[in-house]
Amino acid sequence: FALHIYTRLLEAGAKYGIKHAGYYATRGIRIEKFYAFWGQDLDTITTPLECGRSWRVKFDKDIDFIGRDALLRQRDEGVRRKYVQLILNDHDSDIDTWCWGGEPIYRNGKYCGMTTTTGYGYTFRSQVCLGFVQNTDEKGRPQEVTNEYILTGDYEVDVAGIMYHAKCNLHSPNLPTKYPDTERDSYHATRDNLQSS
Repeated sequence: FALHIYTRLLEAGAKYGIKHAGYYATRGIRIEKFYAFWGQDLDTITTPLECGRSWRVKFDKDIDFIGRDALLRQRDEGVRRKYVQLILNDHDSDIDTWCWGGEPIYRNGKYCGMTTTTGYGYTFRSQVCLGFVQNTDEKGRPQEVTNEYILTGDYEVDVAGIMYHAKCNLHSPNLPTKYPDTERDSYHATRDNLQSS
């Protein structure tokens, strides 16, 4: 039924060098682009404010929806965790143990979360992890997690008992391409404004 859509996609993508890719290839590539995967990165308790998708919620429209009051309250009070991308700095994929998901994340030497998805970033030439970072006080009580909190920390990921320094991102870095154009540059699905929500 959708062969005409497939044909149009191939025609439109020809100028970008479109190629066929399998399911697992696209699952791997999404990690570099910081695209979340439902059921692995996000679940039924993850809110758009926690995973950098607040721009998808139209708070300014007078439309009621299930969870609206809870989201407005969370927006006002601040989130207690945020979805981040971590690019490992010192990891050698040829000899070091690879991440598989579920690795502990540390901020300034203190445990702050777990990875949900990991993979090799072919463009970054580095291991890339996605996961949630939280902020707790000295008694373990959840505190607000702001963009500033995320961006000012010194991060490490524990991979099989070895700590690897990591660059923590709230959105995907711009990936190089040999096909730059206005269509590509105008799509910023994971690039929220860097505000505290």
